[in-house]
Amino acid sequence: MVLLVDIGNTASKFASLERGKFSYLGRLYNFDISEEKISSLLGKLEVKEIYVSSVAPKILFSLENIFLNLYHLPTNKIDASYNDFITLNIDNKDELGPDLLCDIVAGANIYKSRVAIIDFGTATKVLFIDKNGIFNSCAIFPGYKKSKEILANTTELLPEVKQVPVKKISECHNTIDVINSSTYYSQIDSINGIISRYENEVGYKLNRVYTGGNALPFINSLIKKEEYDEFLLLKGMALLIERRN
Repeated sequence: MVLLVDIGNTASKFASLERGKFSYLGRLYNFDISEEKISSLLGKLEVKEIYVSSVAPKILFSLENIFLNLYHLPTNKIDASYNDFITLNIDNKDELGPDLLCDIVAGANIYKSRVAIIDFGTATKVLFIDKNGIFNSCAIFPGYKKSKEILANTTELLPEVKQVPVKKISECHNTIDVINSSTYYSQIDSINGIISRYENEVGYKLNRVYTGGNALPFINSLIKKEEYDEFLLLKGMALLIERRN
């Protein structure tokens, strides 16, 4: 069995790939990762290879040591050299994070071309695949939760705001509701605005696919059920590994 690990800034997701079959195994918050937790999550699975997509070097280092102790296996790191799946129209391919590469590969596999992939993570990413099936551009900005943290951490008078029911902007009459609703709708308007800008610039409509650990608050208000794929990144990783092998 091949173990796939998506190491994000906040949490890590685990999946298996065996004989072309993808299976999701579970998720651990990064602050809670330990050899005991990994052993409990993976159980008696017979791991033969390990591949990771990581945007968190410290967590990657910890997991590499855990995997060596548990399975006596090195950790293979996904990077641009794994890609022979899609043309990347970017200045420096080494700047493309493995998380974005995996998203792009999976999105292209689903829709082929004319795609906007929206990944709700610590940062929100909008990835553009053009009519020729080429990855051409992306937008990156602070995510919903991170936007609220930035306000709390960089201003003296604005409080930290946890997830609370989102009200209409016109119905917000206190600081908590104002911050929560403003950051929520600014995410929606930023995403819609950026995709509209892409469409206006290139002259055609884009299909949408949404993913990422922070997407759930936006389902129904922004995301159609059929447009959401929680495991897009891991599926992209599986495609890259299968193509390479």
